[in-house]
Amino acid sequence: MSVKAKVFVNCGQAIGSNEVEVARQVAANLARLGFDTYVAVEEQTLRGLKENVFAQLADSEYFVFIDFKREALPGLHPVIHRGSLFCHQELALATFLDIPVIALQEAGVKRDDGILRFVQANAVQFSDRHLVPDVVAGLVAQRQWRADWRNALVLERASTQFGDANLRGTASVARFFHIGVRNLNRHKAARNCHVYLERAIRIGASTPIPVETIEFKWAGSTLPYVTIGPQSCRHFDAVWFVLDKPTEPRFSVYADAAQFTPAIPGVGEYRLVYAAVSENFETARGAFILTVQPSPSGWSLISEPWPGAA
Repeated sequence: MSVKAKVFVNCGQAIGSNEVEVARQVAANLARLGFDTYVAVEEQTLRGLKENVFAQLADSEYFVFIDFKREALPGLHPVIHRGSLFCHQELALATFLDIPVIALQEAGVKRDDGILRFVQANAVQFSDRHLVPDVVAGLVAQRQWRADWRNALVLERASTQFGDANLRGTASVARFFHIGVRNLNRHKAARNCHVYLERAIRIGASTPIPVETIEFKWAGSTLPYVTIGPQSCRHFDAVWFVLDKPTEPRFSVYADAAQFTPAIPGVGEYRLVYAAVSENFETARGAFILTVQPSPSGWSLISEPWPGAA
């Protein structure tokens, strides 16, 4: 699995200036260093802010703030310019989201204005815009920003994995298929994680199978909530079968009433969408194809590329 940290590149885009080209060169340098990038485009609508800027910020690991000068502030000698209001608003959001920041300010911009006064970003001054991409690349190396991680959880599964175990108190043998929830963050543990089946549908059918929001069992744990350490993985019991009842897939959930347990109606192929929820991470989803056959050799649970479950 290829993992790349995303850098949100935030700078002005004044008409008739070279600011857009500077941003593109910054992004190109970062891409050569192995990062994914997003160059912020100024949005004019609330919907655009929510769907583009806010969403991209929440999905980024790092933030580059480049404050180009705007009009001169009146009544000041020597002349001092204001910076980009839009850029400062995005910096405030990045600060709220606790995203690491590299900050640059063009010479002549009012120093430590706005939120810069409070976030201690230690903005680096520049006077030659053409040098900005190389300055950013140097600061990325100096700050030891790493491209090989994400602030995210992902659901993953090895297609050949299963485990057999004797059912307690019986002579029956059960086969368990597990899904892993991996924490890609290098520093932060995922707290209070639980998993539930969000959607189930028979392949080729138009109507989903009704499912309730109910916590699934984590492998090796008796608790519905677990911690997943930085760059580590915990598995949950996604589905299991009793070997002598091969057409009855079963689910281990924390419920005291039968209607909360998903019911898969026998032989066929099914798309199952699981969601992993954590106190301090965005919800992660994964789609998997479950094959139910009259013989255990025909059982399988295979990952489907997300978002293939829509």
